[in-house]
Amino acid sequence: DFFSYIKFITAKNIEFTEFRTKSIGMKKEDSTKYINDKTKELNESVIAFEKKFMDEHTGMFVGDVIKLKSEKEAKEIPKASNGRPDSMYVYNYYKAHYWDGLNFEDDGMMRTPFFADRVKKYFNSVVIQNPDSINVEIDRMMGKTKQGSKMNMFLLAYFTPTYESSKVMGFDKVFVHIIDTYFRTGKAKGIYDDKTIDNIEKRGDILKPLLLGNIAPDLLMIDTVGHKSIAKMGFDTVKTSAGATKLYYDNIQNLAQQFVTMSSVKAEYLVLVFWDVDCGHCKTEIPKLLEEYHALLKDKKDVKVFSVYTQHEYDKYRKYIIDNKLDWINVYDGIHINNIKEKYDIYSTPVIYVLDKNKRIKAKRIGTEQVKDIIAQLEAENKATKK
Repeated sequence: DFFSYIKFITAKNIEFTEFRTKSIGMKKEDSTKYINDKTKELNESVIAFEKKFMDEHTGMFVGDVIKLKSEKEAKEIPKASNGRPDSMYVYNYYKAHYWDGLNFEDDGMMRTPFFADRVKKYFNSVVIQNPDSINVEIDRMMGKTKQGSKMNMFLLAYFTPTYESSKVMGFDKVFVHIIDTYFRTGKAKGIYDDKTIDNIEKRGDILKPLLLGNIAPDLLMIDTVGHKSIAKMGFDTVKTSAGATKLYYDNIQNLAQQFVTMSSVKAEYLVLVFWDVDCGHCKTEIPKLLEEYHALLKDKKDVKVFSVYTQHEYDKYRKYIIDNKLDWINVYDGIHINNIKEKYDIYSTPVIYVLDKNKRIKAKRIGTEQVKDIIAQLEAENKATKK
């Protein structure tokens, strides 16, 4: 039966090639009309054949395979208020019927040549590209599978790395949701070994506090003026974390006067940047960020930059600040207690966050060229909210 289906589709493809060849030499308007008419005729015959085929093979694997590859399009489309076909009706119909007839409990479906591409298309093009919407759809799809089945394993093994490595800002919320819902509940066992599960859960622990909308973890930093004081305490020469901890508690009263905390900075918008003097990319981006900062100040924007040096070579850091006239808040982890690389997921530099006046994360891991636009967008949102 499947072979007869293939023969039919192959014959139609040959017909398509033939009438394309016949159109060569026609006038443009004649050629266009001829191709459009023939294409419509072919499409209608294929749709009719597939419907008949699926009806005759309901409940059979071969019927489900054809259902999987077939697009479900609305036929009787109502008119919108502007008199045109209602595009939202078309979208909602398409989304609601996208998986019609698919049995997610049948592991055979994932072995077809269509299933993986259909999943990718659904999550990349059909589902609204919002983390919460994607989370709902992942849970809905996973809920249709049997725990421990090949289909269940395949989908979780697809979703996990897909959203861990997503380049879309904010989509790490999907990855964290997957960890909380499937890894921490034991549903990932059998898909990943215990060590991998543990590593993925630890990754979730790092990312969760950094999700968009969360209040950014505070930092107890030292500025260049406070360096002499902490150097006298021995922080510049301490060799171990235990030694740094002892120094911290031995000098805690004096240190309180030296701290520059991110939470204490008053500004409508705070640009938080992590960088390294010796980082080649930073040498390009930090001067650009400085230009963006001055442009924002010139436009009367209430913005400040909290610039965090990720290393501990004070003299080199101080020289760079003076040479490049970095007239923003310059700090570093002079007392070795912030663990900034893990706290802010710093695995390369520079890393830029944008926070609002309440220190909520509004944007992260962005380029310097995006800072101005993001602040403009936040201002527009604030004005709209106040109306």
